[in-house]
Amino acid sequence: MRALALLTLLALAGCGSDEPAASTTDASTDSSETPKVPATSCVRPGDKGNDKGVGEACTPLGKECAKFPGAPVCLADVGQDQWMCTKINCANDTECGVGATCYKDAKGSGCVPNRCLDAPADAGSDAAMDASGETSADATGD
Repeated sequence: MRALALLTLLALAGCGSDEPAASTTDASTDSSETPKVPATSCVRPGDKGNDKGVGEACTPLGKECAKFPGAPVCLADVGQDQWMCTKINCANDTECGVGATCYKDAKGSGCVPNRCLDAPADAGSDAAMDASGETSADATGD
C-alpha cells in the first residue's frame, strides 16, 4: 500500500509546470519557523540518500536536491508528503542507485528508497516532525 502511495506521489510530481507547488503541510508563512515534515513521510530529517541522492531528506524550496543530478527533484517542492530527493521517469533500477527501486505503474515511474517500499503504511510518527528533527510532541513536552 505504501508503494502505491509513493508511486502516486511520484506520478503527480512529474506532471504540471516547473513551478514548485505549495506544500501539503501546515507550514506557516513565517519564514522563521522550521517547516514540519509530514508524519507520513518515510524519510526523516537528517536521512541521507544513496549514491545518486535518492532518499535524501529535503524541505520545500530548500534546494537540497540540486546537488544530485541523479535525484534532482524534491517531492516537497511539488506539494507531496514524501520529503525526499528522487528521480522521476526512471526506466530501471540502475538509474536509481544502491538500495533504491525504479517503481513503475501505469501512471509513471520514479526512484524510491527500498526502505520506503518495505515500510508499513503506518510507519510514520503520530506527531509531525520539523526539519530539525524535533517532533511536535517534543516541542510541547508530551
